[in-house]
Amino acid sequence: MRWIRGYYRICFSGLILGLGGTLVTLTSWVPLEIRGFRISFWILVMTVRSLLGVLNVRTSCPDKPTFRAHHGFIFPNHVSFADALVMVGITPVRFLAKAEIRSWPVIGMIAKAIGCVFVKREDKKSRSEARAALAMVDTFPPIALFPEGKRGPGDELLPFRYGAFEIAIGGQSSILPCAIIYDPLDIIIWRRGESLLSAVWRTACFAGPIKADVVALDAVQTSSESDPVALSIETREQIAAALRQPQAEEPAAETTASL
Repeated sequence: MRWIRGYYRICFSGLILGLGGTLVTLTSWVPLEIRGFRISFWILVMTVRSLLGVLNVRTSCPDKPTFRAHHGFIFPNHVSFADALVMVGITPVRFLAKAEIRSWPVIGMIAKAIGCVFVKREDKKSRSEARAALAMVDTFPPIALFPEGKRGPGDELLPFRYGAFEIAIGGQSSILPCAIIYDPLDIIIWRRGESLLSAVWRTACFAGPIKADVVALDAVQTSSESDPVALSIETREQIAAALRQPQAEEPAAETTASL
């Protein structure tokens, strides 16, 4: 039964992703907006919510209006392949993504269509170009960066990289930290050294449900006087404190909620 569930969910997710990716790409040039966001973003939001529903990942975010109104950068913790899905399921958002994602089937097509910024992490010139682009780019819809720079182990946050904060300070942009809290974490985590397929398969086979609570913290408006080191330490402490807080029971899932 377990492997049947896994195959069903992965196959159905592939169909949803293929259809949704095609629609996002085709509508990416359409100027029609709903609540300030292009229609292609809302198509992506509904596609992602459908994917989360198939995987039985139930998101909860009482601070959704805060994310929707934010102009700037969003800094979440990073432990799972589902982190980006959970964020998109809450609000239209773009990402700073590693360059190889650009060539991924469907996902790369979607990332390019919504205006993600790509960077080769091992290439200093590419990182500099990405920083320059992010300092000038319109930060609405907001851009999500994972300040840990890579997936964490789940039981603690990795040290935050100052570069993410230097980018925000360079554009004097607002930073909205947030905490993504999973239960059970051991099912949906994408462990270091583990293949993406293995992590997705474990999640797809799990009967669930998997809860994903997203908590918005206090936004910070940066300026030319902001200290990236001090700001990174303070932000890390805030997210770590939120991850330690027990979450209240949330009876209603938001994966299929209205726009």
